[in-house]
Amino acid sequence: MSPATSVFLFPAFINSYSENPGLTLPGFSELFDRYIQQAADSVEPKLAFFDFHSSNFLEDELLTQYITFLYSCAASTILRNNSVHPRFTTGYSMGIYAAFFDGGSVSLETGLMLIRSAYQSLISSLDNEIYGMGAIIGLSRSDILNIIDSRCLNVEITNQNASHSFVISGLRNNIETLLFYAHNEGALHTRCFNVSIPYHHSLLGKGAKQFEESISHLEILPSHNPVISLIDQKQCNTAWELRQEVVRNLFNPLNWLKTNEWLIKNGTTEIIECGPSKNLAKNAKFLPGNYRFYTLDKISSQIKSNPCG
Repeated sequence: MSPATSVFLFPAFINSYSENPGLTLPGFSELFDRYIQQAADSVEPKLAFFDFHSSNFLEDELLTQYITFLYSCAASTILRNNSVHPRFTTGYSMGIYAAFFDGGSVSLETGLMLIRSAYQSLISSLDNEIYGMGAIIGLSRSDILNIIDSRCLNVEITNQNASHSFVISGLRNNIETLLFYAHNEGALHTRCFNVSIPYHHSLLGKGAKQFEESISHLEILPSHNPVISLIDQKQCNTAWELRQEVVRNLFNPLNWLKTNEWLIKNGTTEIIECGPSKNLAKNAKFLPGNYRFYTLDKISSQIKSNPCG
């Protein structure tokens, strides 16, 4: 693989471990278990009891973010140890913390503390309403905005995955209303996410400010390689840029489609999804660009056939 054309892509959080592509990476299980124990010692003792089947904590939003982060960090560490080095990294939504770890900007413990601080700051800033997120596939942006406007819904489009694939955030009952009318308008697929925070919605600005203050003492270093923003495709390198990015990532809409286009325009030929699922890789078939999209099990076969890197 060519280091000059590779990108590491880190997912947000997981709702199933049925695919578990990292298990085929040489040494993954041992390193992941070590990271789990470090996390149990530093932020959450419950994590010591994690396993992929009986104690996977999928019902716990914060623990799921910890586990996805630890999984992604273990995967990227092994890839780098096997001479797979990216030109760029990028974090899809809450995957930004793993992108920071991979670039050497934060330690494992600091990454975990960033996740905890963000979750606590956002939760405490919200009122007593019930919030959430969802997905709509098969309608255009204008179709979705027309439904939102005509029904006066407190919902925002907070990510675009492909030309007709969107993530929405806002009041849970408003999201359910939007999904109902989207289905009636001909959407191919709609669903609610199992989250309580409307990530990337503008109403999280207050919580993001609290988060910024709460992490002022945490060390964030420059990145070994640029971290590409999903907000505006800016290249973040310096400690100041990264600190600003991790804050604005909470309350600004993302656009994975535009980020993918930027990566391809800037020479990317290989994107590696460094996480416990294959969801972003599955979405890639709807994206433009002539490149290869690897999941961890696929890149593992590359490593095994070329162990010297």
